[in-house]
Amino acid sequence: MVRRGQKKHLKRLPAPRHWPIKRKVTKFTTRVIPGPHPKEHSLTLAILLREVLEYAENMREVKAILSSGQIKVDGVIRKDARFPVGLMDVVEITTSGERFRLLPKEKGGLRLVSIDDAESKFKLCRIENKSMVKGGKVQLSLHDGRTLLLPDGEKPSDYHTLDTLKIGIPEQKLMKTINLDKGAYAVVSRGKNIGIEGKILEIERRLGTHASTVTLQDSEGNKVQTALEYVFVVGKSKPEVVLETSGGGS
Repeated sequence: MVRRGQKKHLKRLPAPRHWPIKRKVTKFTTRVIPGPHPKEHSLTLAILLREVLEYAENMREVKAILSSGQIKVDGVIRKDARFPVGLMDVVEITTSGERFRLLPKEKGGLRLVSIDDAESKFKLCRIENKSMVKGGKVQLSLHDGRTLLLPDGEKPSDYHTLDTLKIGIPEQKLMKTINLDKGAYAVVSRGKNIGIEGKILEIERRLGTHASTVTLQDSEGNKVQTALEYVFVVGKSKPEVVLETSGGGS
């Protein structure tokens, strides 16, 4: 008999290296279900609750927490232990009142940053693609799998790929656009310089096999060059979100 669909389990040894799990204690861990983030750039809710926050000791306790509706991701209750959470997602624990945002971690992976109630009402999403859909409307595809139709009256020429949108959650209301320009504040979301943040000094766009690059300057004056596609803008001159780690870090 042919098995339908993907496997529900994943061996720990080949799991993504940034997952904070013990590789040789047990054989299996949770597999990410199809969702807003790919496996290589996300964590499952089970790993978040068990290994990162340490609110559960085993999968039975994880499922008990999730089934009670205590966990919200971007303002929506999630009950699947294998649901993926990734860059810029807002995780809220309703019973304790704790709120976290997931940000890139130096040397790879994701870290949790505590945020207040006001900041938990929005998230930043990077534009990955812009296309025309039925009815002549312009649709923006965002880094977390969302799609957003531009409101009437908005100029499509004002929105470019790799720009960042500030949107309200969960209603997905467009609040602000942050362009990828010189002087903007950004974080490196992938690559060997992941987790580094700073002001954009220079953007070099190239065609062909040579990748476009961005030069950042961090708070200590160090300059870092990275690929354009690895840069995530978080503010025009200063960050729109809290970037300092304060508890719950993985």
